[in-house]
Amino acid sequence: MKITQEVQDRKVTLKLEGNFTYTQRKAFQEVMRTVTTDQVEHIIIDLSQVVFLDSAALGLLMITHRQLQAERRTLSLAYPQPTVRQIIELANLHKTIPMIEFGVSSLAKKSA
Repeated sequence: MKITQEVQDRKVTLKLEGNFTYTQRKAFQEVMRTVTTDQVEHIIIDLSQVVFLDSAALGLLMITHRQLQAERRTLSLAYPQPTVRQIIELANLHKTIPMIEFGVSSLAKKSA
């Protein structure tokens, strides 16, 4: 899996490409350690180029979300492909971690 990052003010976008599985957990954790500086308030995980994620990746996203919440920071998942979206929804992760779709976020949907 390839991970690229874009920093904008107090927000970091991590763009993941390829499969996000147990094998890539350490690379993901290392990137998360480097981007969670005191100035970062929001992290967006761009899933538009992820073709598959397994249960380990789902668990890692949930753990990351909880850790960031404890630090009063936020995590969002963005632009998942249909197959990845289905996996996220089957795990009910979309009910806990906000999802951003092209043009609409799940937060906007909840408040509508």
